[in-house]
Amino acid sequence: MNSNYSIIPFCIAIALAIGWVVSPLDRSISEALGQRAEVESLRQLDSQFGQGLSVAVLGGYRSVTANMVWLSKNRNWEKRDLVGTFAKIGLVTSIDPRPEIFWLNGARIIANDMPAWVVGDRNTNQLASTEEGRKVAHQYAKRALLLLEKSRVHHSDNPDIYLEEAMIYWLKLDDLERAAERVLRATQAMNPPYHAFRIYGEMLTRLGRKQEALGFLERHYKTLPDNSPEAMKIVVGDRIRALRQELATSGEDEV
Repeated sequence: MNSNYSIIPFCIAIALAIGWVVSPLDRSISEALGQRAEVESLRQLDSQFGQGLSVAVLGGYRSVTANMVWLSKNRNWEKRDLVGTFAKIGLVTSIDPRPEIFWLNGARIIANDMPAWVVGDRNTNQLASTEEGRKVAHQYAKRALLLLEKSRVHHSDNPDIYLEEAMIYWLKLDDLERAAERVLRATQAMNPPYHAFRIYGEMLTRLGRKQEALGFLERHYKTLPDNSPEAMKIVVGDRIRALRQELATSGEDEV
């Protein structure tokens, strides 16, 4: 009981400090956005706040403080406050970079929500149908990728980070080649999820590399357990048979 109560004054002090810390960051981001700065300007902003803050000031309370900032960020998100939301995503990942969820959800907000805030809900179709809209979508997709790039220092072999990057390259930047490369990295990471292998096989197929997709899935199939729902061995087997049939029909089958 006593130890719990002793944390309260510290948390109050941190809450007050957060406002002091976020204020100059908000101003810096506002200036950069006002100048239509892209990825390089965001790098400069990120360099202003880093691990020195969390290590020197917060110590063992990093997790508590980071969660407080994240909850505070939700209010900015609800108001569609671009500057405040972006600032607090940057701050929370600086305070405690260990939870992957901060990086993943932060990137999703930047890539998916912020472009809609810029053009407005009634105009979201412009993000794919007009040149100006695509520029907005690409701008925020690149910012999301920059955030995930920063995570690499703390999550260097995390397949979920690679998969998130892949989805941004594929769905936001229409770059299936780069997306496939990121998914391949996910399959090579530590403890990769089964679905990463299935996604990579599908991406190779969409890229017209069906023979390569077949070989990849055949090798993957041999490693799958028989009684794991996540492995979906039956589904992989069906896809292998379908690819064999497609290649045989088209005359591309080398087997």
